[in-house]
Amino acid sequence: MENLLIMGISTRPMVNSALKLDYNTFSVSYFKTLDFINPFAEKHILHQEDINSNDSFNCGSFEENYSPLKLLKLSEEYIESIDKIVFSTGISADDFTGKFSKFKNKIRGNLKTDNVNDKFKFYNKIKNKFNVPLTFNPSDIYEVIDIATQYTNNQFILKPLKGSGGYGNFVLNNETLTKLKDSNLDSELFDTFDNGNYLMQEYIFGINLSSSLLSTKYESKNIINTRLLTSQDFKYSNVDNTCSDFNNLNFTENDFIYYGNILPLTFDSFSKYNYWFNNLNSIKLNQDSFYKVNEIMKEVSEDLISYFNLIGSNGVDFILSKNALENYSIDINDLYPIEINPRLQGTYESCEQVLGINLLDAHIKACEGELIDIPNIDKSNCIYSVKKIEYANSDIKVKNLKLNNVYDIPYENVKIEKNQPIVTILSADSNLDVAISNLNEASEKVKNNIEEI
Repeated sequence: MENLLIMGISTRPMVNSALKLDYNTFSVSYFKTLDFINPFAEKHILHQEDINSNDSFNCGSFEENYSPLKLLKLSEEYIESIDKIVFSTGISADDFTGKFSKFKNKIRGNLKTDNVNDKFKFYNKIKNKFNVPLTFNPSDIYEVIDIATQYTNNQFILKPLKGSGGYGNFVLNNETLTKLKDSNLDSELFDTFDNGNYLMQEYIFGINLSSSLLSTKYESKNIINTRLLTSQDFKYSNVDNTCSDFNNLNFTENDFIYYGNILPLTFDSFSKYNYWFNNLNSIKLNQDSFYKVNEIMKEVSEDLISYFNLIGSNGVDFILSKNALENYSIDINDLYPIEINPRLQGTYESCEQVLGINLLDAHIKACEGELIDIPNIDKSNCIYSVKKIEYANSDIKVKNLKLNNVYDIPYENVKIEKNQPIVTILSADSNLDVAISNLNEASEKVKNNIEEI
């Protein structure tokens, strides 16, 4: 029996898939939660289980506690005996340097990802082939201000050059621009933009979408499309007043963090948590014409994955411009590819729920040259899966969160700091409204079982 090592921030979903396959499964991760099923062997960075002997255990800040190098060091006991290595979010082949570089041949996934992980390299590679937002890589704050001054008709978003999940993204509006101009008094803000480690990209108002694919060296296959949900979708989607000036929406830094998804992508799932549907009077895109969205996403995402020679499971994130909602149909220029995730994505469990496949097995087989058959989804067999990550709005202590539809459950009495994730909620049903209702019910129960401190 082969030895499989799964590495990443959270390995729980993939370990569950691996346990259904013919492997000795090893795991090294950041999180080990209460609902984590122990594989053959595992190690983790964050020891929540210490709450049993230490009542004051605090999960602390992920940004301060996590690094890929820590995962690699945890793997040292296992890695010589491992046959295959698969990644979730948080680590890549680029991290296998020094004494770990000799193990790259065991990786089932992409070995060269710098051209997609570096968002400016990604932009430069595709700007003459695909429709992309205007993008710059300013070297410091002064260049940010200079670009904003030159392009007064454009609004920009600032985002880390590398990274995912929407962390560190914020809109450059009049307020933030003024703050940047005064940043000579704020060394921390100045350092943030020094050395060109931020991207400055034209902000496209619209809807976040994602395409999941499987690919070999010779073929790419779009397997499902998704409506991505960020914190701003939950924050603004229930606002029921017409906003005449979309450029003055009060977006904050946390509004761009990945909160979840709905899949498959249909007109119904596209319409949920959708600010524009509540506030735009001229919507013409309808059920009959929406099929074109999926068609264009399939075409563009398959071209992109093939263009970068990526293998296994990969995701392409898009923004569909709000202008597309004002037409009876869309074309390829309404869809903007924003980034590629060259690994298994946050939609992992939802894909398995909806497609009825073992996505880990499909990923490994694709890396080894085989594309599995993907079931066709239509109205007769469609199951919707809705995911939401609950974040702490303040410092909290966790009570009993063993609840229906709740996953990644912290140990009871663990302390979680503000803005850190608490749990994942997953709900699936053939009726989308029922799935969302069950998700909302679980969300309320989670909020009732945490205590502010």
